[in-house]
Amino acid sequence: MSTLPLVTVIIPVRDGVEGLALCLAALARQTYPAELFEVIVVDNGSTEDLRPALPVDPRFTMIREDRPGSYVARNAGIARSRGAVLAFTDGDCIPAATWVERGVEALVAEPRPDAAGGRVRMTFSAGRPANGPQHYEDVLGFPQRRYIEKLSFSATANLLAWREAFDRVGLFDPDLRSGGDLNWGRRLAAGGGTMHYAHDAVVDHPSRDTWGELGRKTVRVAQGLADQRSDDERTTRRVLHDVAHEARTAASIWWRVWRLPRPTGIRSKVQFAAATSYVRLLRARVRVEDLRRARTRTR
Repeated sequence: MSTLPLVTVIIPVRDGVEGLALCLAALARQTYPAELFEVIVVDNGSTEDLRPALPVDPRFTMIREDRPGSYVARNAGIARSRGAVLAFTDGDCIPAATWVERGVEALVAEPRPDAAGGRVRMTFSAGRPANGPQHYEDVLGFPQRRYIEKLSFSATANLLAWREAFDRVGLFDPDLRSGGDLNWGRRLAAGGGTMHYAHDAVVDHPSRDTWGELGRKTVRVAQGLADQRSDDERTTRRVLHDVAHEARTAASIWWRVWRLPRPTGIRSKVQFAAATSYVRLLRARVRVEDLRRARTRTR
C-alpha cells in the first residue's frame, strides 16, 4: 500500500482557455501515481468557456467562483479539495512531468517542512529574451530561492504545502489583490512553520513580453504590498526613504549592469537596465500614491 499522500492541484483562472488546455495536458502527464492526485480548476468569472480545456479524466474537475480575486478562487479550491497536500500553479503555467513527484519528495524529506516552493522557469515567445521586459523577467521574474530563503514565501505559481499547514495558519487573505502568497508565507513563518526550496519541482511560466504587461504586473504587485503596510510604514519619512531607494536603484543599475553575469551582450544589458529603471520608478510611484490614499482616508 502506498504511503505517498493524496495531492490536490488547485488552479485559479480567468479566461485564457488555450493556455489552460496546455497546463492541464501537462498535469495529465505527471509521473506521480495517477490515483493519488486530483486537479481542481477554479473559474474566477471567465467570459470564455473554459470547459473545452478540461481533459476527459475524472481526476479533473472545474468549479466556479464569481467573487473576484485569485486568492478567493484558491480558497474556494481548498474548500473542495481532498488532498493531504495542496499544490498551486497558474493557468498559464506548464508544470514539468515530474513537478508533483519532486514537490512531494521535498515535502516528505526530513526534517519535514510545512511547505515547499519550486523553481519557476521563464519561457519566451522567441525561445529566448529579445527585449527589455523579457530580459527583466529572465533575471528577476521569479527568484524563488530568494523568496523562500530571504522573504519566507513562495509564489503561488509553484507552491506545495501540507493541508495541516493551512489548517494551522489559515487560508489566503481574500481581500488582497496581490501578495497573498507573501502574506501567507509570513504567517507560516511567524507561527514557527518552515518552507523549503525545491529546485527540481519545476513549472514553466511565460514571460511578460511588452512594456505594458511588465508595467501592469509591477503595479499589481506593488499595490498588493501597499495593502499590507501598517500605518507606521506610511509615514512621510518612511515613504521618502523608500522612494529614494527605488530612485537610486533605477539610476545605479546603469553602471551595475556591466558587472552582472546576465544578461550578456551590450544591447541586452541596456535593455535590462531600462526595464529595471522602469520597474523601480513605477514602484516608487505606487508608494507615493499609497501614502496619498492613506492620508485621504484619515481626513
